[in-house]
Amino acid sequence: MIGGIFRTTIGATIALSSPLLCNAAYAQTRSFAAPETPASLEGYGADMLPRDEKSRAALLRVAAFDATIYGMAAYLQYEQLYRQALDRTSGNFTGFNRFSHERDLAGPDYATFKVPNTDTLYSTAWIDLTKGPVEISIPPTRLKYFTLNIFDIFGNPSNLSNRTIGFKGGRFLLVPRDWNGAAPAGVTVYRAATWQLWILMRAFAQSPGEVRDARAFQDAVKIVPPASPQPSDPVNVAPPQPASGVAGYLKALDYILRINGSQPGEEALLSRFRPLGILSDQPVDLDAIAPAERAAIESGYAEALTLITTSKAQLGEPTGTGWMKVNKGVYGFNYVRRSVINMAGLGANVREENASYTAFTYGKGAPLDAAGSSYLLHLQTPPPVDAFWSVTLYDAKTFALYPNPDKRYLVSDRTKGLKVERDGSIRIRIGHAPSRQDNWLPAPAGPFFVVLRAYGPKAPMLEGHWLPPAILADGAAK
Repeated sequence: MIGGIFRTTIGATIALSSPLLCNAAYAQTRSFAAPETPASLEGYGADMLPRDEKSRAALLRVAAFDATIYGMAAYLQYEQLYRQALDRTSGNFTGFNRFSHERDLAGPDYATFKVPNTDTLYSTAWIDLTKGPVEISIPPTRLKYFTLNIFDIFGNPSNLSNRTIGFKGGRFLLVPRDWNGAAPAGVTVYRAATWQLWILMRAFAQSPGEVRDARAFQDAVKIVPPASPQPSDPVNVAPPQPASGVAGYLKALDYILRINGSQPGEEALLSRFRPLGILSDQPVDLDAIAPAERAAIESGYAEALTLITTSKAQLGEPTGTGWMKVNKGVYGFNYVRRSVINMAGLGANVREENASYTAFTYGKGAPLDAAGSSYLLHLQTPPPVDAFWSVTLYDAKTFALYPNPDKRYLVSDRTKGLKVERDGSIRIRIGHAPSRQDNWLPAPAGPFFVVLRAYGPKAPMLEGHWLPPAILADGAAK
């Protein structure tokens, strides 16, 4: 109304001729702000937890589905974190803030993560910022390529690489997002998105001499923990041992979120996970709930796993030639892409570092299978790169490098004895039986897939002007 009567606390009557005045006066006695987000399962609200068993099960199933899609990348990384940084009985244990170096190129038995390259030596380290900033020192190098690929706990990548910092190296201080201290002179601040970080270091190597140089670079990169560690983080939660099934998954996700928090803008989504025990005032305990409720949670978890698993073969954007251009490392709120890519293989970098293409099919979409066929990949124009490129083959059943007597897992621009045609093109013969013509890439007598990686891709590739040609069937295998 335009005018009105407002009665004050002392009983006087004031005439109001404007709604603005009325609202201003009313605001002095009452807040219009929404209540603070509930911090416990009890605060979630009984009205949001249906008493009807069928409805309650439906809500729990959907919450479990969403929580699985949301957190799978973080859980897969946590499995590695636990083995390397927390489990003292693990053969790979180093603790936090220390590297574990792979001194040889990856082979079929490589177990750290799926779909590894075999162009670089790997080093891995888990960083803990809860006790203070951690310094990384990178020496000058003449390596063809290197990167310290740094992932937050959710798998979002960044790089300290020759692309981002050059070959002169430097000193970098990894700090929490809201850190407000001062870095020492000559040290660059790196603001991390989460308290726990994974560093996946890659150092280029192919020949024995390059392997020696890469090993020397591994040893020269230093992690310097805080000189005066702060007290342990205030979140008094014991890290759970990873375990298969939904109970183990939810316990790990709860720990991850309590330690690391979430990304800005995800608060509403995470509040929906509280009926599962995530971020509740009680530990996740599926044994304490009714069987029908647990069954609903297990159903949502299983449905999400099925979605993730069946989506792996459609990673990326079709190029029209049987290849998929994989848009790695840029997820935003696309949790399906993040989960699928990390389920297919951890350590996915951004395209500016490594532009990659994956082919599970040839021709018009038939699956690659060397049980009865061989194939030809004719690179009429080699991939345009500043660093190097490679074509690597994997067993489609295991997502591991295919074991073969020649230990030949890739063909690259650095392959010894690489055959190049007079016109500069490169022909790669793919098959189970050995081939003396062109450049042979051994395949299993069964389904397989190939990945073309381009490190330091040039503009024609990044802009989509260069694409790998179709893989062609080459008749019956001999």
